[in-house]
Amino acid sequence: MSHIPIRVAIIGAGVSGLSMAYYLQKEGLKKHGENAAQKLEITLFERKASLGGNAETVVVDLGMRRMEQGVDVPYLRWADLGVNDVNLTTYKRLEAVMREIGYLEHMKPLQDTESYFTRDGRISLTDDTYLRQGVSDPAFSLDHVDHGRLAPLIQVVHRAALDLLDSISPSYTVAAYFDDCVAKPREMLEAAARELGIAIDWGDPALSDRVQSVRTLIYYPRIAAMYFTDDQGPGDMPLEAPFQYYRIQEGGGEPRRRYFEYGSQRWLEALAAHLVEADSSKPSVTIRRNADVHVRIEPGKATLHDDYGWSASFDLVIMATHADDARRIVTLSDTLAPIRQRLDSILGSVRYTRSYSVCHTASSRLPLNKNIWRTYNIEIRDPGDTFFPYRIDYVANLHQNDPDNPAYDSAGLPQYFVSLVNDLNSIPKQDMLDKVLDADRLSREMLDRLPESTRTQMQEGIHNSGYKSELPELDDALHRKAWTYFKHNVLDAGCIQAQRDIDRYNADVAHSYREGEAPWPLLFAGGWTCGAGLQEQCLEQSERLSRWLLGTE
Repeated sequence: MSHIPIRVAIIGAGVSGLSMAYYLQKEGLKKHGENAAQKLEITLFERKASLGGNAETVVVDLGMRRMEQGVDVPYLRWADLGVNDVNLTTYKRLEAVMREIGYLEHMKPLQDTESYFTRDGRISLTDDTYLRQGVSDPAFSLDHVDHGRLAPLIQVVHRAALDLLDSISPSYTVAAYFDDCVAKPREMLEAAARELGIAIDWGDPALSDRVQSVRTLIYYPRIAAMYFTDDQGPGDMPLEAPFQYYRIQEGGGEPRRRYFEYGSQRWLEALAAHLVEADSSKPSVTIRRNADVHVRIEPGKATLHDDYGWSASFDLVIMATHADDARRIVTLSDTLAPIRQRLDSILGSVRYTRSYSVCHTASSRLPLNKNIWRTYNIEIRDPGDTFFPYRIDYVANLHQNDPDNPAYDSAGLPQYFVSLVNDLNSIPKQDMLDKVLDADRLSREMLDRLPESTRTQMQEGIHNSGYKSELPELDDALHRKAWTYFKHNVLDAGCIQAQRDIDRYNADVAHSYREGEAPWPLLFAGGWTCGAGLQEQCLEQSERLSRWLLGTE
């Protein structure tokens, strides 16, 4: 490579783009030592004013709080509308990065509980395995259902699915797995039961029906509530899609589930600040916001330009965007037609689902019985309702762990919720909470701890968060409500194959680049490229790609 420094453009400043810059800095230092700053120059381009992809943190107004002294003060709370929690037991890279930049102390334990319910109240179940403070009613606890036989069977079914992950193809679906478990429970589940030390009566004539209950009451609702499923229901999904997610988000022994204190955007802004801080020993990183750029790739050359006449050449471009956005942004010259066809086939295999995340007080979204309200509330649908999406409702007071926050865990303080829905009309407008846009209403302590992007909106007015720019023009009243519009790739067989294909493509390009050939300097590192797009998986992809590029792996 003759270019000094090598100019790298990263498109997208969500967790994939920011972590890509982080690992390029880190691996650059490992390879070039004190000369790293002369070898590498990194620029991130973000189309929005804020960082963080689907992350957004808002402050909402819940009314006036009456204090013991008889004084009324505004009761203002924050809420995450996008990314909201992680499992530090399995998020090893994330924990290491947070520790390095001094952010780990801002990850706080949440109340990790779930409820499963039918809208009419026929079924009300709670999973309180990790409940640390609060009350678990035996009348609803999964531990007591079916004389205590259902909960251990759930563990066995779960372990058996995890044990299959390395030996199945994407064509093996969730429905196929459960059909097999119902038809031949001993063959499918005995090894997992032995592994867990759980005794199952394989001769019990009710066992197959019990497995069907595990499927219908627990796994179908849980899987269909995930952000990477579509409206067709969970049955046609590859088994590896949800269970790879479970392995990371809920695995590793007892999970250490943590939420981002004062919002996930705050952590991403801390990472960005670490990247751009002045340090002559490491490769420089510049972040350009409000930069809606286009990319043209020619043999050995990459050019970025915008609609206002700006353009610049780079030695390498890394797309840390959604696959469909990459198709819109990137143009390959006619001389690269075979590569263009290869990429179009890969990127075109990735489908997307779009959802709304809304902060509100519509308790009708929650179970009829308030005693089973949990952090995560998942509706059970009738088996025939396969074409209607399941959605999930969070109790924010529990997710932000009010029992550990005495200032908030007080009798009479209103409950508020964040719901993932496919239709904004699912939440009555009068129940949607307003964003607080006046910084003067916040205490200095709260204002200082909020993400910069949240504070900026209070100063400059509402920014277009998520993918709101794709929606028709909104009226001002709705624009001020606490909601966002975001998208995520559907993790189906086509997407899993696309992930494997893009890995091979990246390996080919990185190898050529290390050899000094760089025939087409374009790589991909968006959340769609690895698993379910969890933050840990985004970091995994960024670390792998950085090592491939710099020859440290």
